[in-house]
Amino acid sequence: MTTLLSTMMSHGFKSSKQDFTFGPWKVTAAKNHIMKSKDIERLGEEMNMPSLPEMLFGDNILRIQHTDGYGIEFNAIDALKRVNNMEDTVKVACAQEWQESRADSEHSKEVVRPFDWTYTTDYRGTLIGEGLQIKVTETAERIDIEKLKAREHIMFFDEVLLFEDELHDHGVSQISVKIFLKSEADLDYIERRLKLEFINSAAENGSSSEENVAVMLENLKAIKSKHSMLCSEARAIQAAQKESMESIRHNVRSVMELIRVCHQTSDIEVVSLTELEQESAALLGSERSPETAAPDEQQPEKRAEDEELSAAMLETVPLSMRSNVKLADLKAFYQQLQQHLSSSSSKSLSLQKMKQLKMNVSDAKLKVLQHLRLVELDGRGHVCLVV
Repeated sequence: MTTLLSTMMSHGFKSSKQDFTFGPWKVTAAKNHIMKSKDIERLGEEMNMPSLPEMLFGDNILRIQHTDGYGIEFNAIDALKRVNNMEDTVKVACAQEWQESRADSEHSKEVVRPFDWTYTTDYRGTLIGEGLQIKVTETAERIDIEKLKAREHIMFFDEVLLFEDELHDHGVSQISVKIFLKSEADLDYIERRLKLEFINSAAENGSSSEENVAVMLENLKAIKSKHSMLCSEARAIQAAQKESMESIRHNVRSVMELIRVCHQTSDIEVVSLTELEQESAALLGSERSPETAAPDEQQPEKRAEDEELSAAMLETVPLSMRSNVKLADLKAFYQQLQQHLSSSSSKSLSLQKMKQLKMNVSDAKLKVLQHLRLVELDGRGHVCLVV
């Protein structure tokens, strides 16, 4: 990208011309003095208009042109050609009062040469490209307003005034063109250019659409979008599962509390839990306390270091978390952790220390034990048993 700015003095006015190159495009912003009176009169006769704007910059141009020759430009002359030179459709607020005060005059309502004295125009630019067949078609593409709002570095900016008139003290009519280029446009251009080159290269080599890099990138974008959506759904399902488990635990605790109250206030015999029921109660965190247990079950409360890992407990851990952790390896590591922490004055171990002690530690095993609430991390990130 290059920028060229040149200035010159003409008739006491400092004219300028600025060129900005962006890829195959060249932007030219030329500013010059107001047209001379004789040139304005000649132009008015050519356009069949009795009057032209007071300040008419006939040599001011904003042009955007491709290296192949086609492009678009904005100039004052073509803008005025779109002004209605046959009808006077705009009336000022005092026009009616003025005519009524001169009702006796035969010329008060006569308009010699009517035209749109506000110079309203629907000018949208002039297509350029000698010898090129340029066709204007409708498009569904629109200007990305949000991208325009983004605060980015402005690489190029200019404003070109085409004409201005004070409308005989009844307001101001002005038409100007502004252009600016933001740094993000570089990335947009590079992306579009690469995509076009990929498509052209694939067509020249006779490659199938599956081998087209541009198509592959579009497919990859769609896959990423689907993956993101699936991840969102998986997180929602996981949150619902967690909520369901908490609800089940709460209900089971309520039932166990009810059993405890019944046992204390009546002579109902409490039947001992089977081994499977005991495992289920342990998983739900609803083990019966010594008060609710049957007489033959009276025993000290289990501590975390007495917890026995089982296949049923491992199955409750999500597959994505437990990965390929085997029950035997998990038990061996947990026992090593219990033995060291019970015999040591320190109540926690760092990952580095466990590796030094030759413990069969891994991130997956720690995550599984954390999920089962058998271990937790302290404020320093060290592993300790849940008491």
